[in-house]
Amino acid sequence: MRIAGLVLSVLLLLCLAYFQAPTLGVDFAGIYIVVLVSALPAVAVAGRKAIAALWLLLAVLFGAIVFLTSAPILHANAYYKMLGAETPANFHDALPPIDIEQAPLVSQDMALQAMQKRLSEIASLGSQVAVGTPVKQLVKDKLVWVAFLEHSGFFKWFADGATPGYLVVSAHDPADVKLVMELDGKPLRMRYLQSAYFGDYVERHAYLSGNTTVGLTDFEPEIDDDGVPYYVGTVYEHKVGFSGSESSGIITVNAVTGEVRRYKMGTEPAWVDRIQAEEFILEQMQDRGEYVHGYINLNNEGRLRVDGMLDLVYGSDQRPYWVGGMTSKGQNNGLSGFYFVDSRTKVVRWFKVPSVSQATAAHAVENVNPEKHYRATNPLPFLVNGAPTYVMALRDVQGVSRAFGMVDMRNNQIIGVADTLNATLRSYQSKRSSNRVAADIGTEAREVAIKGNVVRIAAEFRNNQTMYYITLSSGDKVLGTIFTGSSDLSEELVLTRPGDHVELSYADSNTRVVGMSKFHNTDIPGVE
Repeated sequence: MRIAGLVLSVLLLLCLAYFQAPTLGVDFAGIYIVVLVSALPAVAVAGRKAIAALWLLLAVLFGAIVFLTSAPILHANAYYKMLGAETPANFHDALPPIDIEQAPLVSQDMALQAMQKRLSEIASLGSQVAVGTPVKQLVKDKLVWVAFLEHSGFFKWFADGATPGYLVVSAHDPADVKLVMELDGKPLRMRYLQSAYFGDYVERHAYLSGNTTVGLTDFEPEIDDDGVPYYVGTVYEHKVGFSGSESSGIITVNAVTGEVRRYKMGTEPAWVDRIQAEEFILEQMQDRGEYVHGYINLNNEGRLRVDGMLDLVYGSDQRPYWVGGMTSKGQNNGLSGFYFVDSRTKVVRWFKVPSVSQATAAHAVENVNPEKHYRATNPLPFLVNGAPTYVMALRDVQGVSRAFGMVDMRNNQIIGVADTLNATLRSYQSKRSSNRVAADIGTEAREVAIKGNVVRIAAEFRNNQTMYYITLSSGDKVLGTIFTGSSDLSEELVLTRPGDHVELSYADSNTRVVGMSKFHNTDIPGVE
């Protein structure tokens, strides 16, 4: 009987070790839990109180060690420091200026819908495979969503063994969908996937390929610049006892060949965007806000929490950042600032800009035309004419993009909504220019002053006010920028004519149409 119990424990140990893939490291709890659980049949069958007492003692001792080395109540300062040193910065140094031609406003669910529609157009394929979770990444300087074709179930995996490719959707245009089924003229057969089983399951394959002693997590699909499909996972270690997870490198698994490579931090391929695991950065942001004054903080002084989930945003430097808005604990409609964490190097930037929350901004845009029942995508932060602005798409009940919205991050009363992104920008600029406070560029933007002669000037009545559009010449050169502003900005706009000499200021921007923050026509006599 005791032998049967011992055999059962050994079999249970082998099964748990294979299916749970616990990290064989002294500071990883999984292997200890597997051993303790596996020993239960042998302990139970033995029927000896001494053995049962020893098992219970070991379990209690293990729990005590974990608590003493990892509990936040004892190590709050260590958890607070996990995020690393933060550098105060201004939005102009990181937020991408809005590019009307390539604004990446396609959300994950919009990309998934476009992929599923493309897959359904191929009847023989749509019934065999399913679309995996789309992941945003930069491929050859183009922002796209990538999703692998996954097995639709165990029997499909057993019968087929591989899937025939992956899908790519532009982050700017959901109609730009590509189904990639060949590479270098050869059909793709993707075997190592999240939906595969046993040795083909990508995480188990990586674990059994000589990586049993390191922590592995967050396997996401990515393609390199040549279109080769990989799963990229995070290699991590613990910094606070059995907790405090910290990325230390990555592991790549070729989804076709199964080739596994491990890279230390700083040696990763340039095409990999996600090195810092999202779950680790989110947890570290939460700990930074929670333990600002230690574990015991009865009046919640200075405590912050992450508002919602993290977004992966590509900054003006074309680098990927995990972005998290921080709000005071107990406050739901305003943010104290934003963390931008480089998803490759973990360089942390802190933007202390009081602003409305993303949920508040989305609600404000949805209420512009409530009868249409539009729902906003997750608002993304951009610079619009030098001002930090939430930009989002608006979808109908079928999930189809129907309109766009822009909201000033510091004042959700300044909103632009229209059917196209260009029209939305004009509406938003109109609202900003009619608000003298909003028209002030502020400390986060670079103000550009320019002098020139008016080449053209035209007026448009929009949102119950008249907007003026001006082009200038400087010297012998006609500038390509169109400057906009309302009479609320300056009464001199009403009297301005082609040929007049003017002076104006605007926020540094890479857009063709910019809103003016100051305007003066020097040909109009002033009051003596």
